[in-house]
Amino acid sequence: MPSKPGNAGTPSDKGVIPDSVRAAACQPVVPSRRSLSKTKRTAQAKVSSQVRKTMMDVSESALQKILSQLRGGESSLSWSQRRELLQAIGESRSAGRSSESDLGLIRELTADAKWEVRRAVVDLLPSLPDQDFDRLVAQLSTDANAYVRRSVERAVKLRRVNQRAAARAKRSLDQVSEHFQSIESKHGKAAANKAMRMCERYSELLVGSIVHDLRSILTHLKLNCHSLITEVSEQSDTRAKRLGGRVRSDLEFLELAIEDMRAFTQPMPTEREPERLAVVVAEAVELARDNVRKVGFDPGPVLLQVQVSESIVVEIARHQIVMALANVLKNAMEAFIVSSNTLRAGRIEIEAALSGKQVSIVIVDNGQGMSDEEADTLRLLTPGRRNKTKKHSSGYGLPIAARNLAAHGGSLTLESRENMGTAVTMALPLRSR
Repeated sequence: MPSKPGNAGTPSDKGVIPDSVRAAACQPVVPSRRSLSKTKRTAQAKVSSQVRKTMMDVSESALQKILSQLRGGESSLSWSQRRELLQAIGESRSAGRSSESDLGLIRELTADAKWEVRRAVVDLLPSLPDQDFDRLVAQLSTDANAYVRRSVERAVKLRRVNQRAAARAKRSLDQVSEHFQSIESKHGKAAANKAMRMCERYSELLVGSIVHDLRSILTHLKLNCHSLITEVSEQSDTRAKRLGGRVRSDLEFLELAIEDMRAFTQPMPTEREPERLAVVVAEAVELARDNVRKVGFDPGPVLLQVQVSESIVVEIARHQIVMALANVLKNAMEAFIVSSNTLRAGRIEIEAALSGKQVSIVIVDNGQGMSDEEADTLRLLTPGRRNKTKKHSSGYGLPIAARNLAAHGGSLTLESRENMGTAVTMALPLRSR
């Protein structure tokens, strides 16, 4: 990258070259300047590889260690590695994972000697909490580098655009909610439910109309991208390979999202068969665990306690109810995410109880929970509204679950308290309607 005003000079190699390389350089046979340069680049590449491996994890312990080294002036990271660290933090934050350590690193690197690093901090400004955003904007808006200052202006504009978009989305959902409440107060709950079903059907038709085209586009996109990734990876450096892996991961998520959209629009089967609920729940538990593994997590730390009587029998389309239960259980397991590939220890309880002519299946977790606004049922059941705390959220998991239950004459309700946990109640009639 060309030099710009505000640079602090070339980063030192101190702490980068391993002892073995230093010892070799001291032997009687003095290598040529070109040979030494190649050796240095090889040594730095090894360190860069180790740093990138740490960055891809961006675990709390790794961030704390790097932050401690930076504050103590002991870090051997080059300026490009510090910039890559910020980029990795940005990826983690965009997936909804943030911590006090990554905020500490962002604050620390705001005063970095290299303008390129400070510019990378600017890229993270729109995602920061209000207090940190205001403080860092005030600091960086007077930066010595004109490019950094202009980037701050763009970041402030982007923040405003995002806030206005979020406000519009909230107003739209509030208006829909008010309309349903008005229908219920004037014409009764049955009419409001019928209006809700009509809206859901319209959503299904709207989504279904674009799924086919999206799948065709994705097929060609995957073929071309995978060929390009393979060709570039064979000829390029570690960074290109890492970016290629990121593109591959994004394509996999896009395929997952389109598959969820397809599932949301599929016609519901009318056939119903008597099924033992305990067996259906057991199948859903295994499916949920498999789905959690597919997105890179080990479900092992999360304990599942199941209390479902073997005597409860329901008339259902088995696959639809298994999918509904698995989607809710997957959400419950993901409530224990602590890093890019780790779930913390937690507990999920699954209980079923008979109540008249229906059975209530209650799934309770002691995970991170949700705020009142996040737990609003209308928002949660709006198709395509992604959960930003989850990297692989398509926004269709709960809407599919609610749709499948409704097709059986059942319902889904949710209660949650932030930092305490969530309870989802799924009601099913014992007999098909």
